[in-house]
Amino acid sequence: MMLAGCDAVAFVATTDYDRARAFYEGVLGLPVRSQDQFALVLQAKGVKLRVVKLASVTPSPHTVFGFEVADVRAMVLALKAKGVVFEIYEMFGEAQDADGVWTPPGGSGAVAWFKDPDGNLLSISCSAG
Repeated sequence: MMLAGCDAVAFVATTDYDRARAFYEGVLGLPVRSQDQFALVLQAKGVKLRVVKLASVTPSPHTVFGFEVADVRAMVLALKAKGVVFEIYEMFGEAQDADGVWTPPGGSGAVAWFKDPDGNLLSISCSAG
């Protein structure tokens, strides 16, 4: 049980708090809990997201934070309307459509990926059933 009952905190890095806040709060709609010299803290349902400022950010090539949504396609369209650009990966071929929505083999669920202003790779996903 150890940590199972504890609240989760996720971390991403930025070089610019104002730019990160404009994206996470203004584009993604995450409410800001606090901001000081140590972190910009936002709320994503039951998870705190701490955006920490660094002198430079080297984005990871894999997803660092994701959101589970009821309808990936509807969320993609809503985020695209706010200027979010979705990633297209050649390795997925026709399983990923022009909007960036990937449907895994068997058609169970969907995933789409996008980057924040610092290049951190984020995702939205849903599972079937």
